[in-house]
Amino acid sequence: MKKFINAIKYVLFLAIGVAIFYYIYKEVDLQTLKTQINNVNWWWIGASIAAGLASHITRSMRWQMLITSTGHTASLPRTFCSVMSMYFTNLIIPRGGEIVRCTALARTDNIPFAVLLGTVVVERTVDTVLMLALLAVVVLTQLDFLKGFFSVPGHETMLDKIDFLFSPWFWIIGMVAGIALILILWKFRGSIANIKWLQPVMGLIMKFWNGLKSIAKLKSPVSFIVLSVFIYVTYFLMLIACFHSFAPTDNLSFGAGVTTFTMGSLAMLAPVQGGIGPWHFMVYETLALYGVALADGKIFALISHTANNGFCLIVGAVCLVYLTLVGRKREVDA
Repeated sequence: MKKFINAIKYVLFLAIGVAIFYYIYKEVDLQTLKTQINNVNWWWIGASIAAGLASHITRSMRWQMLITSTGHTASLPRTFCSVMSMYFTNLIIPRGGEIVRCTALARTDNIPFAVLLGTVVVERTVDTVLMLALLAVVVLTQLDFLKGFFSVPGHETMLDKIDFLFSPWFWIIGMVAGIALILILWKFRGSIANIKWLQPVMGLIMKFWNGLKSIAKLKSPVSFIVLSVFIYVTYFLMLIACFHSFAPTDNLSFGAGVTTFTMGSLAMLAPVQGGIGPWHFMVYETLALYGVALADGKIFALISHTANNGFCLIVGAVCLVYLTLVGRKREVDA
């Protein structure tokens, strides 16, 4: 029954994503789309894919570093293949890639699944911190443009509901309240842990905290942090390269790139395969704030998303087949 419900959930999420995608592109003229695609500078698209490949390799190196800290050894090529298998799976099953990459590497490199899953928790903890830091930078440096996103026709009602978010007092009070809450939870963590309905929350907080603490136990925590930052730098370069591949976005500012990247990253939190639909919407709406016509923004989003995810789909499928064959061979030899 649980598998059936999960299957329905995945199909529903995909249907929502496809519906959003269809709504966005139903009025795009196919001839215009063909002309724009013909005018794309594919060298820059290649550069974007190369930046993406660099990010995948860096993520593999960072994961291998975490695995080594647990006392196990993982092959970097197979770690890379596991990461690519994760991206491939996420394009089919939302959030399913983490389980697949841990399962695959557990079979090929004889590492306990639970250990690998623990390293993934650390990874996601660090990624969350970096994402929040990036969001803070965007809020502080691009506030007018973010406010403009909710001021364009059709978004006014959204602005009325969240206008308080653009008040400096909201962020100051929020930070003070957040720090106070964390201190209170930490001070009374023993008593709170006995409250049944708060146990899941405390469990999540402790996982987050333990994930951050485990970084200090690495042989080179500085290298780990550098690799983590570099992953986001390469993600950003992927988008900037795509900017240069398309005439309407070629001259956009650095700030436009940071804002578009951040808004697109937030859209990826939606439980939809590969961010199909939500990512496109957030990107072309954000680009509109910087003077890019909606029609051009939609085409840019389509080209950028298809190129990079198409690469992950192809390479990820090959990597998953390779890991499956290696895993089966190891089981036979054993």
